[in-house]
Amino acid sequence: MTRVLGCLLMLMLSAVAARASEPGGSPSVAGGQALSGSNPADAKTTDTARTEFVGLRVGFADRYKAGVWTPVEVTLRGGAQRQAGQVRLTVADGDGVPSRVVTPPDEPCVVLPGRTATQRLYVRFGRIHSTLTAEFVVEGRVAARREFEAGAEAGAVRFLPAMPALQPLIVSVGEAEVDHSVALRRGESAREDVTAHLPDCGQLPDRWYGYEGVEAVVLSTSRPGLWDDLTPTDDRVEALDRWVRLGGRLVFCVGRSGEEMLAPGAPLARFAPGTLAEMVSLRRLAALETYAGGTAPAADPQRPEPLRVPRLVEVRGVVEAREADLPLVVRTARGFGQVLFVAADLDQPPLSRWKDRPRLLAKLLDLPATRRDDQEQDFAVMRYGYDDLSGQLRGALDQFEGVRVVPFGLVAAAIVVYIAMIGPGDYFLLKRVLRRMELTWITFPAAVVAVSLAAYAAAHWLKGDELRMNQAEVVDVDVATGRVRGTAWFNLFSPRVDAFDLALAPRPPFDLGGAAATEGRGPESLMGWLGLPGRALGGMNPRAQGPLLWTDAYSFTPGLSAMRDVPIQAWSTKSFTARWQAAAPETLAADLAEVDDAPAGTIRNLLDVALTDCLLAYRGWAYRLGELAPGETFLLTAHAPRSELRTVLTGRRYVQEEKTLRQRITPYDRASVDPDYILNIMLFHEAAGGSRYTDLSNAYQPFIDFSSLLKADRAILVGRIEHDGRARPAAEILRGGEPIAGPDDRTTSIYRFVLPVEGNGGSAGP
Repeated sequence: MTRVLGCLLMLMLSAVAARASEPGGSPSVAGGQALSGSNPADAKTTDTARTEFVGLRVGFADRYKAGVWTPVEVTLRGGAQRQAGQVRLTVADGDGVPSRVVTPPDEPCVVLPGRTATQRLYVRFGRIHSTLTAEFVVEGRVAARREFEAGAEAGAVRFLPAMPALQPLIVSVGEAEVDHSVALRRGESAREDVTAHLPDCGQLPDRWYGYEGVEAVVLSTSRPGLWDDLTPTDDRVEALDRWVRLGGRLVFCVGRSGEEMLAPGAPLARFAPGTLAEMVSLRRLAALETYAGGTAPAADPQRPEPLRVPRLVEVRGVVEAREADLPLVVRTARGFGQVLFVAADLDQPPLSRWKDRPRLLAKLLDLPATRRDDQEQDFAVMRYGYDDLSGQLRGALDQFEGVRVVPFGLVAAAIVVYIAMIGPGDYFLLKRVLRRMELTWITFPAAVVAVSLAAYAAAHWLKGDELRMNQAEVVDVDVATGRVRGTAWFNLFSPRVDAFDLALAPRPPFDLGGAAATEGRGPESLMGWLGLPGRALGGMNPRAQGPLLWTDAYSFTPGLSAMRDVPIQAWSTKSFTARWQAAAPETLAADLAEVDDAPAGTIRNLLDVALTDCLLAYRGWAYRLGELAPGETFLLTAHAPRSELRTVLTGRRYVQEEKTLRQRITPYDRASVDPDYILNIMLFHEAAGGSRYTDLSNAYQPFIDFSSLLKADRAILVGRIEHDGRARPAAEILRGGEPIAGPDDRTTSIYRFVLPVEGNGGSAGP
């Protein structure tokens, strides 16, 4: 509506200029100064400073994605004297508004004379082709400044363009190359995966959110000395571990270096699903051949080459491949993520020469194959404006109650009426009625002012004058470890040009912290804007770059937990996303064991509130539990009524047609603006059939999908918590310390509880 009013006003001004006999009579339009947000105190560059930026490294081996937090390293070279200051990086966000990250003031970057210093920050790129501005600020003055642009090749002053948000990124550390495996898995996919191969662990992030754009990490340990500079408390190990626990996927390959890598206290030993008993020689590889699903033998039968592999005992997780009593592939749930442990070096003979080795890696990566026609995809993007479920959710949150959208036909009719009024209408009035053409200096401005006031009044009546917010969220609780994570999406509608200080306060219907609190810290949060994947209008890969309405940057706090001075235009919206994590007390008590491939046992609600619409998912099955009142215990038997999870998600059924039993499913509604409907599919997207069912991807924020977690020894209980018939947000969005949400704002909340299942058929140790 704002753009339409702007176009209408420009038509009015053009008409005034055409009718006037002298220039200069047109009223001025408020420009960038009127629309700009709060300007941080930027100082002029000092003339005597010699410190300069000499290098830049973005992402993993120059690979990174738009719309997610990405590690960025800048290199400074010192001048004539020692300097200590802050490094700040500025890039455009998904709406083209400059955003800025800065190093903490209590952790200054120190540059010595003639020496180089490297500083790492985390940046959220809003465009495929971006410009990054780096500044070194010393005592409030900019001592060094340089602009880096995306180009065809990475270099000292250039970096590669970002990958599209829907293109999965796989990071390989060590010797194992996964490119052929990815190509094999995707086949003729409309979107291809990209692998980033790191020769060592030096480029690994030291913050967990540095992996936000990574689909999977593959660690190979065959090369001696590769991990020598790591310690068990290294920030890079802690960041990798936290990322996995928060929903990441790690493939951990350990072969001949098992004694070193799996020794007690080794940096990466925490990712092993058991305890090292001994190193053995493996001569038969039939288990791996069967697991990969290929036809070629893994080793030469005439001259077998034994593999040195670790034998684990007290194995936790699902053993997916074993040779006699030797576990070879073990899938273990780790928090909300999972680790696939491979007891072999895939980059060493004979497996390195195995023809079906790419098939093995492809299965370990567990990436779904998707095939969509590019032409159909482009048509869908043009029609709906999105090709990812996050885009559909973002559009649904843009529907505000009481804020009406003016139909384009009505706007076009109003423009036609206006042109007729100031053209033929004005001429007829002056020529036939008043018979004084010179009065156009009065009638024409009067018509312009009247129509402008009418347009403003209509917009005010349609849009209102209240700040509005819609919010959707998913809260996940890992019952085994007492950890909780939350993911929130929210859209703000501002009735006027304004700047916002935004933060998040987790306040679920249960206490946070307690004995399980991590290092005594409270809840941690991560704020950011939500981009629109794709090439549609407003997307992160637009066909044409729009003009910037703001030239001044808003900023993130050093810990990325809050945003400062975020500008929003009048009668416009902006989309955000936030993630938080904390320790939680006992929420559910689950005593489940697998009996006849089904979970059996008890689930008790320890909360003070009821869980409604409860559904328990285990492997490919779904059990409807109804409502769990506070303190109520549900008894689940191995023969309890159940349905296929895919049937529940898609409405799949079988119908008899002409003596033939045919399968029918309820088509997914891509035009739906119901956040609850969209979230239900995002929770188990691949289990519902993935993009083959929805014709939308779920690659922008894949950590929401728990489909692969069902392959581990975990059951997932999904439910809702309501107060007086309405959902209360588990995380409140704050502006200046006060909640934004009003009584009429819409909130959608879904809770998931990850429950351990004992006695899984593949989880027993050898």
